[in-house]
Amino acid sequence: MNNQTFMRRALELAASGGGNLSPNPAVGAVIVKNGRIIGEGFHKGPGTLHAEIEAIENAVESVEGATLYCTLEPCCASYGGKRQPPCTERIIKERIGKVVIAARDPNERVNGKGMAALESAGISLTAGILEAEAERLNEVYNINQKEKRAFVHLKMAQTLDGRIATKNGDSKWITDVDARKDVHRFRSLYDAVLVGAGTVRADNPKLDTRLIENGKNPIRIVLSRSLAFTEGLEIFSDENRTGTIIATGSDSPEDKKQHFAGKGIQIIEITDLHSLLKELYRKGVCSVFVEGGSEVYTSFLQQKLFDRLSIYTAPIICGKGIEAVGDLKTGLMNASLTFGKTEFLMINNQTVFHGWRGECLQD
Repeated sequence: MNNQTFMRRALELAASGGGNLSPNPAVGAVIVKNGRIIGEGFHKGPGTLHAEIEAIENAVESVEGATLYCTLEPCCASYGGKRQPPCTERIIKERIGKVVIAARDPNERVNGKGMAALESAGISLTAGILEAEAERLNEVYNINQKEKRAFVHLKMAQTLDGRIATKNGDSKWITDVDARKDVHRFRSLYDAVLVGAGTVRADNPKLDTRLIENGKNPIRIVLSRSLAFTEGLEIFSDENRTGTIIATGSDSPEDKKQHFAGKGIQIIEITDLHSLLKELYRKGVCSVFVEGGSEVYTSFLQQKLFDRLSIYTAPIICGKGIEAVGDLKTGLMNASLTFGKTEFLMINNQTVFHGWRGECLQD
């Protein structure tokens, strides 16, 4: 077996962590000695053992001289709020002979420093094995660390002719229940789900994960300038106990802000979408699943504020209706939105496009 084989097993372990480990990354580790795996581990969430330490604890024999395969650079720093000691200290103490790493940790407290600490202790080091796969696994964490903002995943459900609702505003249902279950699965993977005020008024969505078993309900975020909502909307229900945030401007009606704040709704004043994503991250909301409507999609795309886009397309034609995306002010075809990576999948008779941000709306 080679480095890729053992690293692929470490990636499988990392992915088995169960989805949202926010704000921590998903990490898997494998310890190999004499060509055999003698210990495995993965990170299960904030406060739990790191993958490297769990693999050492689970080893069936001494790890001295063994090779540690880790999907992310081992941590090397202690700081406020960190509940586990640096992994590098334990790796050095156990006299592990070699460490193979998939990807660097973009956290500025660790980036390159963890590898340097191991090399200084005389441990042989190899990095970059299945790096792209490891980075995809931690796409949320990587954006958090590099850009200090919440990760954004835009999701659209549309007809073949690009409509998200009829001309009368009806949108239930464009896709079938299996496609909607897939959307609920995504909701459970992110910290929050975001919609515009128009979607709340038109559809009265619950924005929960009721279609999947044991799904984690996300925080609900509404963008609204006027704060003009009727009573009894699902978005303001405390039934799923995750809370609701209204993001609005500083010039929105003060009496309405106070009204919703009195009902336990958190009010965030923002200047633009950039400030919203920065403020959400500051509050511990590391990822946002954006579900509409058209004005919201267009704003995020115009401002290049997305990391992933998913479009569920049903084999129906609506004709005149509400378009999924408005004017992106591109002008020329070669200035259109492009992607760094794309995937096409099928759910029954519906196509699902996944695109990751690449060179977007080129200048």
